Amino acid sequence: MSTIKKLKSNIVNNIAAGEIIEGPSSVVKELIENSIDAKSSKIEVHIEDSGSKTILIKDDGYGMSKSDLNIAFNRHTTSKISSKDDLFNIKTLGFRGEALPSIASVSFLSAISKNNSEINQIKIIGGKKEFLKKGAINDGTLIKVENLFFNLPARKKFLKTQTKEFNKITQVVKSYALSYPNISFKFTHNGKEVYDLISSNLRDRLCEIFGTKIKESLINVEYVKDNCKISGFTGSIDLLRKRKTNQFIFLNNRLIKDKNIEKAIISPFLSSIQRNEYPFYVLNISVPYDYVDVNVHPNKNEVRFKNKDHIYHIIKRGITESIKDIYSVMPSFYKQSDFSQTDNINLNFRKELINEVPDNIQDHFANYDKIQGESSETLDENLETGNDAPLDYDYEIFDVWQIHNKYLLTEINGGLLIIDQHVAHERVLYESAKDKIDEEGLDSQTLLFPQYIEFQKDEFSYIVELFPYLNKLGFRIREFGDNTIIIESSPLETPFGEEVGIIKEILDLYIKYKEISSSFIDNMCATFSCKAAIKAGEKLEPQEMKHLINRLFLTKNPFYCPHGRPIIINLTEDELDERFERK
Repeated sequence: MSTIKKLKSNIVNNIAAGEIIEGPSSVVKELIENSIDAKSSKIEVHIEDSGSKTILIKDDGYGMSKSDLNIAFNRHTTSKISSKDDLFNIKTLGFRGEALPSIASVSFLSAISKNNSEINQIKIIGGKKEFLKKGAINDGTLIKVENLFFNLPARKKFLKTQTKEFNKITQVVKSYALSYPNISFKFTHNGKEVYDLISSNLRDRLCEIFGTKIKESLINVEYVKDNCKISGFTGSIDLLRKRKTNQFIFLNNRLIKDKNIEKAIISPFLSSIQRNEYPFYVLNISVPYDYVDVNVHPNKNEVRFKNKDHIYHIIKRGITESIKDIYSVMPSFYKQSDFSQTDNINLNFRKELINEVPDNIQDHFANYDKIQGESSETLDENLETGNDAPLDYDYEIFDVWQIHNKYLLTEINGGLLIIDQHVAHERVLYESAKDKIDEEGLDSQTLLFPQYIEFQKDEFSYIVELFPYLNKLGFRIREFGDNTIIIESSPLETPFGEEVGIIKEILDLYIKYKEISSSFIDNMCATFSCKAAIKAGEKLEPQEMKHLINRLFLTKNPFYCPHGRPIIINLTEDELDERFERK
């Protein structure tokens, strides 16, 4: 008896569904692509319970006849290719004829389609056709998918939370809305409108999705060379984010992922941005269809170029030409070179370097002996409790200088001490936030002019989850209309205007970590302290310099900032003597 046997068609369909249909967002993607291929001018997407209960896609494209509707849900049936040569000249988004039967095999599916004056409907449950009969619809095609993975409970268990699945679907709809701005898109979730986008151009579509404020920060990209055209928009420096978001690459209007192309796009920015910052871009690369093979991935989001190096250099040149005047569209804040360093978050301080600073550094101050007895009791108390409240005294440091409005220079018994004012204040704020966030939280100051932030729809659910933690950090925030929050108070030492930047960076961190953990709390405090701290270029009064130094030496680790950068450099008398050849 043979041990090898042919699988039944329903098992084959379930296996194929496992490759193509990862979750509700995959269903939405495949059905939107079919609607686009049908030359639709309007596409509606309606979901319930993040797509796990219901997904409904309606379009006004050319529909299917009764015979087409009957055969469309059979495996490997398609109207888009008919010969082997067609595989290397694919002009449509779909072509394999696998998506519809895969979806139908793991759901309750019904479809109604109008072709000319003929209207028909079909119902399929778990891959089995229930009926094919006359229907009613104004135009186009309507496909309704219910109870996804009803017959694959193991796969259903692997779905993410409803919030995450909803955000994945939103990303899919957003991607195709950007790739085809000429198509109207309507998207609702549980009856609530998410997008209602009218047919427009790409610039207006970007403003509809990301808000009108983005318009002034967009840089047009239009470059043609050797049958390759790059078009779309990148963003100026003020659209940089701390995570890879709002980056869309389309190849012949097909959403793709390609690390080589990403590198070509980002490379021209590297001289203008810091590490771990990512630019905004929405770009379409148009090449002859036979230059690329799109039949290399089950989800069709990876492609293979005939000459990838040539394409790479064309893209890089196109972006370079487009952003050569990037500083002309940058805010004056950046023109003043007021960049604050934000390297990789690394809270494991480099202990071996601490030896560069003398032990018991307070003892090295030239006049420390005058106030040692007066302050030692208070100092011990603060170090033990982590209390960072303002002190009633200052060390009597008479000689402190500010160099280039960036570094503080003071004399100690063994030489000179150089302190970076920004990272010194950053360390003070970080430890204060860490100590108080587990207790009553940081003190707040009411804003004379409240700040408003409008988020993308898929980000808003995350920011709401962060409200309790932002409240502990000293922000008083509440919802203010659709996808908008209002900041009414901020932590005491936060400069006005930094509130929005702090909250956006904390949001990026939360989306990166996907959960509230000790690492996230550490990074949240580090982000806040970096953005709120005194900046390089700010002039300090003598009393402010003394107070900052006093507060620094009351921290648990005055030698390194939360990101691992050194705060203090000790230039000893021996080193000075050696430099001046006294030894």
